[in-house]
Amino acid sequence: MRRYIAILGLILTLSGQFNAVLAVKNKTCEILLRELADAQSKFIYCATTKSVPVNLCEGCVDLYRALSHDYGNLIEDANCSKRYLNSDRINIVATTQGILTSLWQKANCENCFRDNFWNIYDDNATKLQECLDSTRPELVCYNCKSDYVGLNDFYLSMETKVGGKVCFDLQDNMNRTRLNWSKTLKCCQREVKLTNFLIAVGVVVLLPILTFYITAIVVTKRREANHGLLNEQEPELDAPSTSTLITAAVLSTPVEDPAVISARTEKIANVLSGAGTHLLDESSDEEPPLRKKVPRSNESDYSSDDEPLAKTKRA
Repeated sequence: MRRYIAILGLILTLSGQFNAVLAVKNKTCEILLRELADAQSKFIYCATTKSVPVNLCEGCVDLYRALSHDYGNLIEDANCSKRYLNSDRINIVATTQGILTSLWQKANCENCFRDNFWNIYDDNATKLQECLDSTRPELVCYNCKSDYVGLNDFYLSMETKVGGKVCFDLQDNMNRTRLNWSKTLKCCQREVKLTNFLIAVGVVVLLPILTFYITAIVVTKRREANHGLLNEQEPELDAPSTSTLITAAVLSTPVEDPAVISARTEKIANVLSGAGTHLLDESSDEEPPLRKKVPRSNESDYSSDDEPLAKTKRA
């Protein structure tokens, strides 16, 4: 009996220890989640406050590294990863981390720290700014031109090395520097030569006129060539007239012998006379019957063919 009680006590002890370990595990996942959430909120605050002028990459790099580390710790734990990742359709933890990572990558922030670009650019920009601050406004364009050209050349070389994907912090800073140099300080005014301007205007004005005349000359030459070809194919002007052709056709008609014509005429007359005799014989055989004679009245003094006069009645 005591033996069974000891075994039961051992089982209860092991079960309690297992529950305690599981609770520690759950508590660890919750701690990792809170640490990740705190790091994400700090990074969002930093990115928002350093948006204008843009200083996201250099100003928030430590916070981005921290939240990436906390997210890695969370997904390394199998229980935490199963609990917080792909647990529902929205997947808030992974979605939030993906948005922040996309922001960092879209700004090309990693290129800020490639080949020491940031430090070199910062040194050139600081040198130019010191020159602008220490020089009088009327001399700033002349005295600080070399510093500005050096900064711009370095930026162009850096842009070539990274394939146009320059860190957005440096892009924004360079755009503001160029705007200040050309618009505010007016140090980038381009001199337009009057000779080039007149040449351009002359070309624009004369080109349509020359085109028109050249086209007209070409068309005229082509028409003259076609007209000459047609003249070569025209009939001669001394060709015979229509009356002459008709007279020649009549004269060329063969003339028959008068004896042949007389014999043909006599033959035609005999045929016609025979046909007339035959028609008379047939008409005599088919003579119509005589009509009965109508006795004439003694009182009538006029023929049946005459219309009688109407007698007037007396009142």
